[in-house]
Amino acid sequence: MMTTFYSRLCSLLLLTLWLNSVFALGGPPDFPPPPDAHVEWVGNNIEVNGIKSSIRSFHTRKSIERVVEFYRKEWQRPVEKGKPGFMETIDAAPWYIISRIEDGYLMTVQVQVKQNDQSGSWGYLSTSPLTKASPSDVEKIGKNLPKMRGSHVLTETRSNDPGKKARTAIITNTYSVPSNVSFYRNHFRGKGWTLETDKALGNNEVHALVYKTKRNRVTMMFMKDQDYTRIVLNSVTNSIF
Repeated sequence: MMTTFYSRLCSLLLLTLWLNSVFALGGPPDFPPPPDAHVEWVGNNIEVNGIKSSIRSFHTRKSIERVVEFYRKEWQRPVEKGKPGFMETIDAAPWYIISRIEDGYLMTVQVQVKQNDQSGSWGYLSTSPLTKASPSDVEKIGKNLPKMRGSHVLTETRSNDPGKKARTAIITNTYSVPSNVSFYRNHFRGKGWTLETDKALGNNEVHALVYKTKRNRVTMMFMKDQDYTRIVLNSVTNSIF
């Protein structure tokens, strides 16, 4: 779910950065969670495609409609005359996205139905400063990631917490799942990493691969997606062990 979230968030961030040359001058605006929701921090220093974001998750007994209506009312006041107070995205199923730009920040709510309680919902609240990404930042996306020739890095997320650094990337290419699995097996085995998991979860359409060292652990999920293979690569480095 987190990878889908980052993919949708990155698309919205890049579109907004293209349309707005807004720079954050002060602190972020007030961004309340839905009423009566249970809220937890996902990360306060997460970097998505070079853009630093703070992200919270929430769970509530209220429906998607109630959550979205809360933010429609909360954000109904336009920031600028003649412009809407918020934007909505309905084509990111199963997610419903509503967002607002205020004081140089992008605030995004992403919500979907709870699988075990159709009357409730859950999602993410993200706050990101709208700063222009330099060409050098764009070039850094996916840099030094192992990948087959012709692969594309769709998104890259970095977090830097005490004692641990994490990096998550979504990579696509036109090679088969077995070909990709073979490539990454050879790559990490050649570097002396220890195999932890190597398991096919479908008819050559889904595969899980995990390698580790004393301080590092990389988890890879390979999934067939029509004519493409999608790789979700999560790398964690521990500075305390």
